[in-house]
Amino acid sequence: MATIELTRPLVLAIDLDETFLEGDASAKQDLLDLLDGSREQLNLVYMSHDTAEGLIGLAARAELPVPDVFLSDSGTTALKGDGSGTIDTLQRNIIQLWPGKAAVSRVVDAIEGAQLLEDDSPCRQAVHYDNDEAYEALVKGTDSIGCHLVLRRNNRVDVLPYGVDKGSSLGRWVVEENFNPMSVLAYGESLGDVSLFGRGWRGVCFPHGPQEMIKEATRFHNVYVAEADGPAGVLDGLRHFGWIPATAGV
Repeated sequence: MATIELTRPLVLAIDLDETFLEGDASAKQDLLDLLDGSREQLNLVYMSHDTAEGLIGLAARAELPVPDVFLSDSGTTALKGDGSGTIDTLQRNIIQLWPGKAAVSRVVDAIEGAQLLEDDSPCRQAVHYDNDEAYEALVKGTDSIGCHLVLRRNNRVDVLPYGVDKGSSLGRWVVEENFNPMSVLAYGESLGDVSLFGRGWRGVCFPHGPQEMIKEATRFHNVYVAEADGPAGVLDGLRHFGWIPATAGV
């Protein structure tokens, strides 16, 4: 099979999950060959709700190339891809906006039907809520300390500093690096990934994502729902938006 090549520069931002460890072996090899052979035209960002350790470990197990950036902890931790530390300009802003876990704990402790969950992320706190009343109280309470909620599955929310999420962190990095937003393609697969869409760049939803996320994301004209998950879905999105030929990897 002919080598797949990019037709133009690309900032590829992918929310990684376990589907990158499974699926079509041929599609995975095609994607790896594309990423490895395109570094002069390619910048890579890996994202996850998971911790930095979990995200880096998943990328390693999937044998993906080293990225430029890791955005972990729902976008509240920005790490250099080579593992040498945080991206200071981004991380300082996030830390300055975060009121601290003690402040979040005081809000949650005052709400009947809300419980703190174990969360080692430095600038995020996971919370479980029992019902709509507890959720509405969390919205108001966290707003009072300069935070907002990102919905997860199974009555879980992430409490994040106001204005910080995967989409905003990716956007700040794109601006700092002076990339054209039209060169960015972001892939999401969970409710919290809605923040990746509607920001001027193109987006792709993995089809295994929740219908609430897909419905919200596809309100935007430049968001596509891939026909497959994992590496095959990444290739599908690249074909759809013309970064690789329409017949590449098919």
